[in-house]
Amino acid sequence: MIDAALTDAARILDGSPVPTFVIDSSHVIVYWNEALARMSGVPAAEVLGTHHQWRAFYPAHRPVLADLVVDGGARDLFEKFYRGKYRPAAHCPDGWESEDFFPTFGEEGCWLAFSAAPIRNPEGKIVGCVETLQDITERKEAELSRREAERHLAEMVNGSPVATFVIDAQCRVTHWNRACEALTGVSASEMMGKSEIWRAFYPYETRRVVLAEMIVRGTGSDEVEALYTGHAKPSALVAGAFEAQDFFPTFGDKGKWLHFMAAPLHSMRGQVVGAIETLVDLSTAAPEQG
Repeated sequence: MIDAALTDAARILDGSPVPTFVIDSSHVIVYWNEALARMSGVPAAEVLGTHHQWRAFYPAHRPVLADLVVDGGARDLFEKFYRGKYRPAAHCPDGWESEDFFPTFGEEGCWLAFSAAPIRNPEGKIVGCVETLQDITERKEAELSRREAERHLAEMVNGSPVATFVIDAQCRVTHWNRACEALTGVSASEMMGKSEIWRAFYPYETRRVVLAEMIVRGTGSDEVEALYTGHAKPSALVAGAFEAQDFFPTFGDKGKWLHFMAAPLHSMRGQVVGAIETLVDLSTAAPEQG
């Protein structure tokens, strides 16, 4: 006989667009909604009343997350079947969640996020478990694309002979290449994760912004040009970028004139998520200071 708590849970979830199934305390499937049937390709009629919940997700018999929750959530079993991929559910006491790739879903497989929570009767006894699933393939592919972009950016910056640094949307340094170390005399270890970028260029001042910070903050051209007293202008080559020249008296024995350009870095949605700044030593060909 199906516990009333399971019947109530099934009724609530019946019309849900979220792929969902419910098992009882004996691991028998008592509910398998249409959204899950469409996602998995396994119709409810083939699995209701069976212990075959694994069939939709794995090629051979093994417990799914809901099975482990029904059995009390032993950590050794979570580790055995979901090594490094499980965590307590953020908003459900005694619930668990995980993410994994399922190669048999769709034409090229898909990433699923799934969570399982116990169903209890009025006395508090576990009488079953509900598991929900969400296709997160787009998010995972976006994360992969972002990591690839970050890797390419790191390779480009670190391998460049041009002094270059990169900041994120909070104006914290994320890249500071060897050429930048040589130019400024400040190591990457001193700068990474820091937001006081000005210290590497203007140690004699109390506080000031650098060009890359102005890009991130969306500073207008008038303010940029005012800060660099006529030695700054919008870039003719890169949209949203600025270039400038300035004299840095602490660089080298007699100071150096530098030409520097800062350009925005955009997310796939077009949002500014950081800036990259390059600096070139013009001291040998620059006009005299003053």
